[in-house]
Amino acid sequence: MYWPMPPAAPRVKFVDIIIGSIDVTRHTEGRFSTILFGEDTEAKFMKPNFVAVRDNILYVTDLNGIHVYDYKRNQYRRYVAGISRSATGIDVDSRGNIFLADSGARKIFILDKKGKILKTISDSKRFGSLGGVFVDEERGRFYVVNTKKHRIEAFDLEGQHLFSYGERGNAPGSFNYPYDIAVDSEGDIIVLDSGNFRVQVFDSDFGFKGMFGSVGTGPGQFARPKSLALSSDGHLFVIDAAFGNFQILDKFGKVYLSVGRTGTELAEFMLPMGIAIGEDDRIYIVDQLNRRLQVFQYITYE
Repeated sequence: MYWPMPPAAPRVKFVDIIIGSIDVTRHTEGRFSTILFGEDTEAKFMKPNFVAVRDNILYVTDLNGIHVYDYKRNQYRRYVAGISRSATGIDVDSRGNIFLADSGARKIFILDKKGKILKTISDSKRFGSLGGVFVDEERGRFYVVNTKKHRIEAFDLEGQHLFSYGERGNAPGSFNYPYDIAVDSEGDIIVLDSGNFRVQVFDSDFGFKGMFGSVGTGPGQFARPKSLALSSDGHLFVIDAAFGNFQILDKFGKVYLSVGRTGTELAEFMLPMGIAIGEDDRIYIVDQLNRRLQVFQYITYE
């Protein structure tokens, strides 16, 4: 399955689906446990939400904790200690530390690569419902989308709050229920301003650079945008839960391709939520109501 259709050169290829721990442990302990003890010990998704990927290790927030799919070692693990059933945004730094937004608890956690909580950031007055998280190691920061407060929170990598940016509105630099954030290779900050049905682009100091998008069903329009991610060549992938698809655009709003539709078959989605793109341009999409992740490959040409 490729997009676009021939004779155009393919840019996206369907690869796989992930439905449980057996998808990473099937060659090791998961399969042996079933054979030896007669039990299916597979851990499955309940209501997966956001996803992150780093160094071929996949992290998925869910009602029952953080699912960790370690494809380097064919291992599965799940982190639950101290985390509520409302974990949302997640990202990972180069050391394997996990930065997690817990929307229900109105907390932010920093965990080490073994799931031990290193720091808890709790501020019930500052935090509302929390959305996406992005770690910008080059500038020593991470960002958390403070969705119901209509702003972005910036922290240093130790968890010290640096500043807040934004307020509710539809003017440039204002937000209406923003939901996700990313930083590109040039340091530009890209915010999915979901309630305004648009994407806003800022420089590294939140100087406004541009925006695109509107409500509608055409290319470059949105209905329920939920998450975004960047490919290696800087293209922007935006999930829309209402359309059951993702669109590929540049950061100026030019639309290149859309993939998917609502449904239960392969390359169809029921309330898609999070998206992450690995260093190898492999795309992981949370297909929430189908309780699975779908995996695609973004194809680049020199």
